[in-house]
Amino acid sequence: MSAIIQTNKDFEVFFRENFPSVYAFMKRYTGDDELAADLAQETFIRVYERRDEIVSVDYGKAFLYTVARHLYWNHCKHQRVKENYFAQLDEGNVDDYDFLQEVTRQETMRMLYVAIDQLPPQTRNVILLNLEGKTNPEVAEELGISVNTVKCLKKSAYETLRGTLSQNYFVILIFLLGE
Repeated sequence: MSAIIQTNKDFEVFFRENFPSVYAFMKRYTGDDELAADLAQETFIRVYERRDEIVSVDYGKAFLYTVARHLYWNHCKHQRVKENYFAQLDEGNVDDYDFLQEVTRQETMRMLYVAIDQLPPQTRNVILLNLEGKTNPEVAEELGISVNTVKCLKKSAYETLRGTLSQNYFVILIFLLGE
């Protein structure tokens, strides 16, 4: 059996006879004039590429609507994928925010430790132990000094760090130390 669409003229006749009904079919599914027209045109492009397989008018119409239905389904799947992608991007903004927060925290901690390293050894030890979560009595016991000495060294360290770090970083330091 030979194909019924032998020439471009044959395809043009096939197109003119069937485009309005394929367009209406797509419009009913999509509810959108432009999308229906685009999908109908794509349907005919796909049919044209396989025109040599169309051996009867009935087969041609059935094939045409099968292609149209598949294009519509593919369009719907593609839309769902896009919606999921954009939903994940929105969720990713939260991840980006968390990432930026973590980078900021780590950079602040780096600057804090650079400033702490410049303190005198005993003062530095008091602040580092305090950053580990130890209380003044625990720090005093570990270093073998009085609680009042710990308090004085902390006060001295805060004054030095206040001068070393910008105002914003000092506020963060106070927050981190829980003072």
